[in-house]
Amino acid sequence: MKLIASGLPIGILLLFAQAQEPGPKVIHLTEITCKTFIEEMKPEEHRVIIAWLQGYYLPEHDPPVINIDKLSSDSAKLREHCLNNPEDDLITAAEAVFGN
Repeated sequence: MKLIASGLPIGILLLFAQAQEPGPKVIHLTEITCKTFIEEMKPEEHRVIIAWLQGYYLPEHDPPVINIDKLSSDSAKLREHCLNNPEDDLITAAEAVFGN
């Protein structure tokens, strides 16, 4: 019984620690402006978004590959578009950069 009683406070602390962790981050690309993308988002978020956009705009029958050089090039193009059009949302910017 002593073992259960001593483990109880630790279990309660773990529950409180888990309750304070933020939930999963969801990025709504139509709700993020270019300005927010450039000024407030982290580089790792940029990479995830650019990779997702590359896949989204990939022609339907192209092979499913990740071209790292193209990823860097597309990232620079999107960044340039966003610097010149800070009020665009990311999907509008992506349409301009990746759209056919």
